[in-house]
Amino acid sequence: MSSDRLADVKLVLIGESGVGKSSIIKQFSAHVFDPDIDASISNKVIVKTLEIKDIKKIIKFNIWDTAGQEKYRSIAKIFYKDAKIIILVYSITNRDSFETLKNYWYPEVKSSAFPDVILAVVGNKHDLYNQSQIPDEEAKNWADSIGAIFQFTSAKSNSGIDLLFENLAKKYFNPDFDYKKQDEEAKKEYEMKKKEKEDKKKEEEEEQEEDVVKVPNLNNITLTKKDITDNEENKKKKKCC
Repeated sequence: MSSDRLADVKLVLIGESGVGKSSIIKQFSAHVFDPDIDASISNKVIVKTLEIKDIKKIIKFNIWDTAGQEKYRSIAKIFYKDAKIIILVYSITNRDSFETLKNYWYPEVKSSAFPDVILAVVGNKHDLYNQSQIPDEEAKNWADSIGAIFQFTSAKSNSGIDLLFENLAKKYFNPDFDYKKQDEEAKKEYEMKKKEKEDKKKEEEEEQEEDVVKVPNLNNITLTKKDITDNEENKKKKKCC
């Protein structure tokens, strides 16, 4: 396979312990969610190949899961300093995990990683949206300010994870890739298909209504004595001839 179609990329997830880095990787690589997964105490590597059909490219992610505990921070930079993609993960239910991304992990990345490293900011545990401690716009605005792709994910429900890695792959192959524009186009396409489906259903319901034979309501019909007499006379006439 030609090298211009296949890319071998080191990708690292960083963030505080318990935000769901390992769960995101496991869901993406094996489509499995383990609620009892232990927090990473060492740095592990998972390899996952992804084909981006609409641009006819294949990317092999070498995904590094870094330990988030404070005692491992000093060695984390060893693993992400040569990464081509870095995902900064926080839990939407934990304000401190977001603040630590801004005040510790991002400055570390800027001082140690490649200048042109591709960044993503991920708000994980989105299935617990009603418990969120960080306003959506605040997180999105910060991601914009550092030039990062932003994505909500839920490792539990497998929401947003595939889209995250697909957008990162497209950004890698095309530095000018605008994930917001693509997401907006995807939303418009979804709304259009939804409307077409609703219109078709409405047409089918109208056709069914036209095909129904309307039976008069006999409860509203009252027979008089004259009606009964006339009916009996008609029967006699028919018999006599």
